[in-house]
Amino acid sequence: MKKLFIGILVSVLFVGIIALKFDFRTEFSKIGDKISYIYLIPITLTQLIGLVIFSFRWRLLLEKKINAKHAISSSFIGYAANMVLPARGGDLFRVFYCRSETNVQYFHLLSKLFIEKVIDFIFVIMTGIISFFFIGLNNPNQKNYTVFTVSGLIILGIVFSLYLIRFQNEFIQMISKRIFTTVNKEKFYKDHIEEHLIDLKDFLQIQKFIYPVILTAISWFFYFSNYYFVNVMLGGNVTEVEIVFLLFCGAMSLALPSAPSGIGVFHASIISGFLLIGKDTSYGLLYATALHLLSFINITFVGLIFYVYWTYRRRHGKPVKPMQTV
Repeated sequence: MKKLFIGILVSVLFVGIIALKFDFRTEFSKIGDKISYIYLIPITLTQLIGLVIFSFRWRLLLEKKINAKHAISSSFIGYAANMVLPARGGDLFRVFYCRSETNVQYFHLLSKLFIEKVIDFIFVIMTGIISFFFIGLNNPNQKNYTVFTVSGLIILGIVFSLYLIRFQNEFIQMISKRIFTTVNKEKFYKDHIEEHLIDLKDFLQIQKFIYPVILTAISWFFYFSNYYFVNVMLGGNVTEVEIVFLLFCGAMSLALPSAPSGIGVFHASIISGFLLIGKDTSYGLLYATALHLLSFINITFVGLIFYVYWTYRRRHGKPVKPMQTV
């Protein structure tokens, strides 16, 4: 409840700031006549295809212990739930769905969810650094060196941490156990930490890690395509490199506490991106609004269909046999 209240408060704050800064009616009417609604088709397709690719990555992370239809269904339901639940609650709903359809244990599902977030975070940070760097090359007046240096250090820190988890796992276990024992939390370490460290070490092998990374790149290509087609639909003049940077800004908005679907926070992140690349922030507001609204409608609608089918099948269909145990 406390997290929900903080998230709503943050969203209301950002919505208030945006409302004070922009005249919605005037700004939207300036560009309204330029909109080409035919692009709603590729926008919808890129959103849905990207989420399907994401679903197959989730299945790979779970080492195919869940079949494809459940991977797709859980992903669509989870993403739709993220639109209406605070604090990325849809991710936990996805874990619950997978646990109810298989015998895969919760700790294993949560470990893979953590790995999924690590992969996405590294990918997002790298795309943000590279895109902002190229934007700076094309605009010598753009001071991006601080961002480049800090972000680079973050990536190095993450890569080094993953190296330690993979090749110095026993040492990390020993240090962690001593720390938790010192604070009288050894049982907590045994129940909640140790198995995750072992699971992470097992996963961080090239043959297991490479394919999820490839699918991550493919899914983010479709997310980029979605941002691209929204810009074309609105008649904007944002370049491809700038779209990659705005994709980074939109993804980083998820790190902030917010109300369900990131309303306000997502808009502020995109507008901040427009400000950093020297583009019209009024168009940035329209662009962010279109991205948010179309994602909310498409993903929530399709996710609701999957959820209705899932609940109907659980109540009236035959019990689903678990694929295998962990």
